[in-house]
Formats: sequence, structure tokens, C-alpha cells
Amino acid sequence: MAAVLGGAMVGLDGTATTIAAPYISASVGATLGELELIANAYLVALAVGLLPAGRLADRIGRRATFVAGVVGFGLASLGIALSGGVWALVLFRVLQGFAGALLQPAALALLRNAFPTDRLGLPLGIWGGANALAIGLGPVIAGVVVQGWGWPAVFLLNLPVAAAVVALTCYAAVESRGERRPVPGAVRALVGRRAVHLGSALVGVSSFGVFGLLFLLTLYLQNVRGLAPVQAGAWMLTPTCVVVLSAPLGGLLAQRFGPRWPVAAGLLLVAGGLATLAGLDPRSTFGDLLLPGALVGFGTGMCAIAATEAILGATPEGDTGTASAVQQIASQLGGVLGIATVGAVMAWQVGQTLPTRVAQAGLPGPIGTAVLADQDAVAQGTVPAGFDGLGESAVAGAVRAVSQWGFTDAMGAALLVAAAVTAVGAVAALLLPRPAAR
Repeated sequence: MAAVLGGAMVGLDGTATTIAAPYISASVGATLGELELIANAYLVALAVGLLPAGRLADRIGRRATFVAGVVGFGLASLGIALSGGVWALVLFRVLQGFAGALLQPAALALLRNAFPTDRLGLPLGIWGGANALAIGLGPVIAGVVVQGWGWPAVFLLNLPVAAAVVALTCYAAVESRGERRPVPGAVRALVGRRAVHLGSALVGVSSFGVFGLLFLLTLYLQNVRGLAPVQAGAWMLTPTCVVVLSAPLGGLLAQRFGPRWPVAAGLLLVAGGLATLAGLDPRSTFGDLLLPGALVGFGTGMCAIAATEAILGATPEGDTGTASAVQQIASQLGGVLGIATVGAVMAWQVGQTLPTRVAQAGLPGPIGTAVLADQDAVAQGTVPAGFDGLGESAVAGAVRAVSQWGFTDAMGAALLVAAAVTAVGAVAALLLPRPAAR
């Protein structure tokens, strides 16, 4: 339970931050690149810290490392809530990432220590499902909090949750340690196993698509569609909450048939959902998001949990902290690459298509020039500077339409790139080794 709640705290914070992103951007005046930096600072710090944190958990104790991570995560969240500028946000997001690095591999190692290998699939599925539930509720909770108390309150929520997790861990979790081997040797031995390195890569591919989608979807829903945070959170329930169902199923299927087919099928579902979502435009309805969003969520749960079962199932008990760290590093790096890639495609594609949209709308020369000069605003789904105070005039309506269609043109191209990467991962999943007889 402690491992589930600790992971859920991180998952809740992740999607809550996504919903808060447009408000953070407006509050500190962040560009699209700075918004990506705020999002990726946490993921990069987490990825850098995971491996040493995993070995630290195996050496000094999984419970002690987990508690330190939870406390650090709560304190860093307090720093984020009190930040008033881009670089302060980046700094505390980095500290939050390092704290998460202590927390996450230790949580998986605590879970692995509590169950034998042949019974690990269902507990992993429950762990993944609970995390997915937190991820799914994150947008709704964040929407209510942002509308009522502002974006800093989203991070302040972590303080009471962290206190509860620490109390439960100290009461219920049993301390455990691993073998004292040199780090390079342990890592080489683990990464040399095909189930570990390929399974980790496929977890990264899954994160690539999902993180990229969530980054773009929150901008689309709030800036282009003009939905309130609570409404945007409700729209995002489909691609997040459905993981609650598919994560346990992925664990059970991997335990029964091996990880190869659940991982491949999951990534194919994600690719199909992303490709369909590439067709969203400013007039799309909730129904247009429902089915493809469900495909992305269902496929993500199947892939991530089945691949994680493959990794931990091929790992000696003494190295579970390190194996968990390798898996988490792959997940975070996949998320970093996903956000960076869709952001780069967005910026490039806006530059390619916006002149055509301006010409089609027949915007007068000075107005068209002003729109083209603020492509960063279009890439975030907002109206270029100077046009947001013109009310409902014909010029304001034309500029708004050009900006919205320019954003969705670019978002469609970015999601097609993410779908292609995910489809390649589905083919690579067929190379996963068959599990050893148990």
C-alpha cells in the first residue's frame, strides 16, 4: 500500500502539472520552449538520479530510501508552489525529480520483495492500475484546485499526501537490502539481458507517445477549445483512467503468455489512437476524442505493465532496485524525448503552415505580418500578442481562427510522428524473449 500511494503521488502530480501548464505559462510569461523546459527538468533529473538511487536502495535499504524520496518530493513541491519565475520553477522541478528518483525504484523494489516472481504479474498490475487512477484523477483534481485556488495549490496538495505515505511506510513496510556488488558490474549484467534492455526501451516508447500527447492535449483543450480546467480534466479522463483496466490485464496476460504479445498489442493500440487523434481540429467534439483516447490509455497500460513484468521477472531479487531504476530511466527519457519531439515538430510545422493559413484568411498585410511574427503563441494555441483584446470583431475572429487551425495543423503532424515511433516499437516487441519455465 505504501508503494502504491507513493507512486500515485508522483502520478497525480504529473498530470496535475499538465493541466496547470497554461496557467503557469501565463503567470511567469513562459514561451513554448520554457514550458517544455519546466516539464522536462523534472523528467531529466529523475532519469539522471534513478540508477544511483536504485543501487542506493539496494545497499542502504529500500524503505529508508523510499521515505527520503517522499519527504524530498513534498519539500520540493512546496518550493514550486512558492516560485515566481521560470528559473525558480526549473530549479525546484529538478529537485523534485531527484526526490522522485529516490522514491520510484525503491517503491518497485519494496513491491518485488513482497511477492515471488511467479506471482508478480497481478501485484504489478494493481500497482500500475492504482498509479493510472491517480494519473486519471489528476486533471480533474487539478482543474478544481486551479479554478478555486490557483496553480500553486496543486503542488501544495503533495504535502499532506507525503506525510501520510511516510507514516504508513514506517508502520507497515519491511526493510530489505540487496547484494553489495560494484555498480558497473551490476548494471552491465542487467542490461545484458535482452528482457531488461529491450523491455526498458519499449517502456520508453510507450512514454514517448503518452507524454507527448498529454503535453499537446492540455494546450489544445484549454487554449484552442477554451475549456475551463475542470472541463479539460474531464476530457482527459478517457486516455488516463482506462489504464486502470488495462494495467492489471497486461500483468495477467504477461504472467500467463509472456510479455511479447501484450507489449506488441498495447503499442499497436497506442499507435492507432495517436494516428486518429491527429485528425482533431478546432471543431472536434468529446466524441472525437473518446475512442482514440481510450485506445491510447488501454494500450499504454498493457504495454507498460507487461514490459515491466518482463524486466523484473528476469532480474535476481538482489538487483531489483537497480532493475527498477533502469526501467524508470527508460520511462522518463521516453517522456523527455516525446515532449521535446512533439514540441520541435509543432514549432517547425507552425512555421510551414501558418503563412498558408494567413493567406487563405485574407488577413491584411500588417495584421498577417504581426501574426507570423508571434509563431510561439500559435504553437501554444493562443492568439498572438495584441489581438486578444479586440473582442468579437471580424479581425479578431479571423486571427483567432488562423491561430487555432495553425495549432491543430501542427498538432496533427506531431501526433503522426509519435504514432510512427510507437508502431516501430510494436514491431520491436516481437523480439522480446519467451519467459523461462517456472
